[in-house]
Amino acid sequence: MLEKVNKLGKTKIFSKEAKPLQTHNNDKFLSLLYLENSTKNQNTHGGARYSGLFKNSLNKLPLISIIMPNFNEQNLSKAIDSVLDQSYPNIELIVIDGGSGEDVTSLLRKYEDDIDIWISEKDKNLWDAWNKGFLLARGDFVGVVDSSNTLYKNSIDILKEYIEKNDKFDFLCGTVKKDNRIYAGFRPNDINRQFNIIPSTVVGFYVKLASLKKVGLLNINYKIQSDYDWLYRMIVTNKMKGINTKGDEVFGDLGESNFSSKFSFFPRLLNELKIRLHNKQNKWFLLYIFFGRIVMRYYEVTTKLLKSKK
Repeated sequence: MLEKVNKLGKTKIFSKEAKPLQTHNNDKFLSLLYLENSTKNQNTHGGARYSGLFKNSLNKLPLISIIMPNFNEQNLSKAIDSVLDQSYPNIELIVIDGGSGEDVTSLLRKYEDDIDIWISEKDKNLWDAWNKGFLLARGDFVGVVDSSNTLYKNSIDILKEYIEKNDKFDFLCGTVKKDNRIYAGFRPNDINRQFNIIPSTVVGFYVKLASLKKVGLLNINYKIQSDYDWLYRMIVTNKMKGINTKGDEVFGDLGESNFSSKFSFFPRLLNELKIRLHNKQNKWFLLYIFFGRIVMRYYEVTTKLLKSKK
């Protein structure tokens, strides 16, 4: 076991060997040390793992994997620093860049010893980037911190406390900040009629790698809301247990993330219905959702128009 101090003065733990991860018959994917294509071009990958330094789960120090998808994000360095600044010593950071160009790869090379593995190549969409990170993750728990997010300094310490108290949960929903508002809680019973049941699937959301493998990777055929399909499969299909942190246990700031919300009402509604149908939800109830949302939308729009005329 090796201890190294990173750019921000925080001690992190490495090993010169990667311990084999436990596998199960019902796993939907296997963990990889490297992506197959990433080793062909040295300009598209890097990090400590390529230098023969690895992270492993340790006694009383479970390994936490953080996936950071990126594409042309100006705040990438700030997001990376927010992960490196965690006082918890056993974190692996995996950056998956969608081929942003030489400026980004040059930046990532400056973190060569502190990022465990980074890949810069064109991907199919955001969800494809997530999947690449999941395949490379070796932690007991895995979370996503988008390159537009900021992880607060004590975030992983909060996660560690919950793991120490009771590790019988499959995933944890941490409190997050967005536009100066705090979002907390977890409403699993509402998922059959709405997807917005947790604060976010980034920054504060961490899932056991063993549970993630049972659920499987994200469906990249969904242009938007694939993370909601993933969450639906966790809660409904696989009946997994989730818990939430307290309202004052804030994991970080979402910044400009929330990719799916950038699409208009009808594309989001139709995609949601497609996801629900694919997951074999009752078709008559889907009609209820469809017409109910349209009525609600009509009410919201007309109310705003009336207020604007006063």
